[in-house]
Amino acid sequence: MSTDTVSEVKERTYGNWRRPYKPGLGKLGLGPTLGLFLLLAIVAVVGPQNMTAAGILLAIGFVLLAPTAIRDRYGRHLGERLNARVSWMVGVARGQNIYQSGPFSRVPGGKFLLPGLASDTDAYEGQDGLGRPFVMLHFRKANHYTTVVQCNAQGGSLVDKQDTDTWVANWGDYMRRMGNEPSLLGYQVVVETAPDSGERLRREIETQRTNHASSPFANSVMGSVEQIYPTGSPTVRTFVAYCYDAASNLGKRTRAPEEMGVLMAQRLPQLTEWLAATGAGVARPLTQMELAETVRMAFEPAIAPLIDKARGNGGSGLTWDKVGPTMHHASWRDYRHDGARSISWVMGEAPRGEVFSSVLSDLLRPHPAINRKRVSIYYRPHSPAEAAGLVESDSRAAGAGVDAARSDKSRKRAELRSAQRAAQEEAEGAGLTRFGIVATATVADDGGEDDSDRLALADTAMENLSAPSRIALRRAYGSQDTAFLAALPLGVILPEHVALKLPND
Repeated sequence: MSTDTVSEVKERTYGNWRRPYKPGLGKLGLGPTLGLFLLLAIVAVVGPQNMTAAGILLAIGFVLLAPTAIRDRYGRHLGERLNARVSWMVGVARGQNIYQSGPFSRVPGGKFLLPGLASDTDAYEGQDGLGRPFVMLHFRKANHYTTVVQCNAQGGSLVDKQDTDTWVANWGDYMRRMGNEPSLLGYQVVVETAPDSGERLRREIETQRTNHASSPFANSVMGSVEQIYPTGSPTVRTFVAYCYDAASNLGKRTRAPEEMGVLMAQRLPQLTEWLAATGAGVARPLTQMELAETVRMAFEPAIAPLIDKARGNGGSGLTWDKVGPTMHHASWRDYRHDGARSISWVMGEAPRGEVFSSVLSDLLRPHPAINRKRVSIYYRPHSPAEAAGLVESDSRAAGAGVDAARSDKSRKRAELRSAQRAAQEEAEGAGLTRFGIVATATVADDGGEDDSDRLALADTAMENLSAPSRIALRRAYGSQDTAFLAALPLGVILPEHVALKLPND
């Protein structure tokens, strides 16, 4: 009698992501800490001469610095939240939350330009080393250039665990390689789910149908398929956007659009080849018209069937100066645009502990309560030189935190172990990458009484979808229009557009 021994393959887990260490005293950041030391120095000088004035200075300093020491679970202090609310109120008073484009607007030339950070973009088109046309966006103010690739991701259904592990490992290697990509500021993976209009299926049936050989029964069956199959079926599209800096690594010379076009034409064949090994399928660059159609459908989902039909007849002919909304209105909690309303969230906290490779499957899955959904993951890789310095600094800071802790040393020791593990992995060749998530849910807004109910259902649906992913999503209060733009495959790296950059931003 023989016994067969079956060895179970243990499913791999992933984790050990950490918030970047921010220098400062206790919960104070670098700026408030410097302000505290400056305040104490002034008090030390003024105190011996006038104790009353020193007391007043201390009181004022306490009022100003105390809000920066009160932080929520996402690491934002009270001062940041107060500043966001005041900035929002000032913007509303100036009418900055309302935008109108087109021939009856103040937009030069009566164009339908994109709002906000993308209002100053120019679109170019070129050919890469394989002869494929590609779009290149130029953000004039920031001097950034973006190109976009569309993938045909295979998904995780009916895929062996070993293949999934290989894809994840190859994606990790892809992230490491991005740290060596010249002039790359960051890249963005966008997964968009929307109802299928059925135009592609109808077009395929019409091209395959023949008038002479088809029986009445076959025609009846194909007619039923044409009518029934598209109903409720979702379409999933995946994009990868790469954002490059125009400043040259040699002497920081600002490069012209022609030079950046040559750079992207040289890099796209290699980038798409690397993507194929990660389970992304066949990756190809988007053309200018295809990107314009994608952005236009995001702002006005009702025209998606018309664009799908136009694609079957040679394309819609949309140009970059016609992709913006006719009008939008951003409120504190949501965003209204061209017959639709959207809510956007940002990642407040990454999953704690270790997760499986399917951690994002629920968040990316279509939901019947959401007409159009986008989940955008941003990656900002550090160069190898930066990564080595950062992990060593984090390790030293975590060790100092253990020595200084009087209570709760177990948590500090866990942070030290995590920092040491990150330093060891970096020394073995791993890369170091900052990442974040922006998610947007869009529903129809036809002016009916049930518009608010649809928006509330979408809000609840996103909460249910994000819970299994163990990702803490927080609504982008006061920044709904900016977050909506950031979720589009445009390569808008938000930290690169802020007026004041702090360490580890």
